[in-house]
Amino acid sequence: MNMLQRGLGKWHGYALLIGGMIGSGIFVVTGEAGAQAGPSVPLGYVALLPVLLCTALAYLVFLSTPLGNSPGGAFIHISRTFNNRYVGFFFMWFQFIALLGVMAVIAISFGDYLANLTGLKNPLVIASALLLSFYVLNLVGVKWFGRVQLIMTVILFVAILVLVLPGLFSMKAENLTPMFPFGFEGFMSILPSLFFAYFGFEQLAQAGGEMKDPQKDMPKTMLRGSILTMVIYFLVSIVAFGVLPYTELAASKSAMTDVAAVYLPSFGTWVVTIGIFMAFATTLNSILMVVSRILFSFADEHVVPTQLAIVNKRFGTPHIALTVTTAIVLILLWTHTMSFVLTIALQGMFLMYIGHSIALIALPYVRPELFASALYKPSKWLMALCGVVAISVLSFFSYKMILSVLDTLVIWTLVGAVIFLTGTWQKKRNDLA
Repeated sequence: MNMLQRGLGKWHGYALLIGGMIGSGIFVVTGEAGAQAGPSVPLGYVALLPVLLCTALAYLVFLSTPLGNSPGGAFIHISRTFNNRYVGFFFMWFQFIALLGVMAVIAISFGDYLANLTGLKNPLVIASALLLSFYVLNLVGVKWFGRVQLIMTVILFVAILVLVLPGLFSMKAENLTPMFPFGFEGFMSILPSLFFAYFGFEQLAQAGGEMKDPQKDMPKTMLRGSILTMVIYFLVSIVAFGVLPYTELAASKSAMTDVAAVYLPSFGTWVVTIGIFMAFATTLNSILMVVSRILFSFADEHVVPTQLAIVNKRFGTPHIALTVTTAIVLILLWTHTMSFVLTIALQGMFLMYIGHSIALIALPYVRPELFASALYKPSKWLMALCGVVAISVLSFFSYKMILSVLDTLVIWTLVGAVIFLTGTWQKKRNDLA
């Protein structure tokens, strides 16, 4: 059994969750959804909160069981519920692939932003240097990861406060009317993409092997952090649409910069700059940690070569999994092949959440002893209700899009099946040796 170091407290957990969820998009492309839904965009974040909470309930339950003491998240939760590693791997595999692409896009976007800001000419080199910097930070110990992530998240939070609080007093009622200029259909059309903004709340589950008291702290952190993130999204977007007409926001490539220029003095641009910088940094740092732990968990379960689950004796981190993860992202960056894995980003997220919700409904009946071990045990009818809501809504969000990426999903399904079968074959051969 490979033992990770338990160096993360609950505040580090909040930093991982919130810093991982609040990406640069809330600053840069806030107004894009306004082209489809007008000023009703902030209401979209609120309307999606019940769906988020229903989806999160599965994590609250599973993380409060002994499974919460290890990384793996939905992979371990689904596998243990149905006593079938392939079922858990199938649902987690797509998210693993998608997160590699997301990480590459964040890195190059980070590089482009810094290149434009500083006048440097090669954003790809900048992106690679930034990625390697976070690789070193993740490598030298989870305590350093947690400390830096917490500091960056606090700075991000302060930048958001500086933007939001004065903005609330600069809003104009006429900018928020009509609230639904494109009707209910326009409002509904933005919900799938807005739900992607909540992508990342489940990343906290990958810190299970390194949190000091995961069964007790992680469910509370996930619930409170998710609600706080919704409040932040709502406040930032309501200020944006209240300060500027949605037509201007929809045409802007730097929405919050334009918004801040209305009511903040000249330093407002720097506030936005710091906020964007921290949003990039916290997201990239957290995803690198999360993806390496997913790979670590795959190796620990003998799905991929077990060498990937080796923990560095000096630093207490899965250095081989971290190195392989970073190398894959660098390859995606330098070969410009990010789009091939990014096409399934939304579908990977939806599929994983759907599989996890199915496991939630089944848990009390197929693994009653595991359910009995949970510190958080809601009623079975509530679990069933939340599971059905999550499955229904996420299936509705995805059914139109899945046809457009069906060929890519089939390819990655086959690749995942080959990897799983190879890992299973190697385990059997080692057991016989």
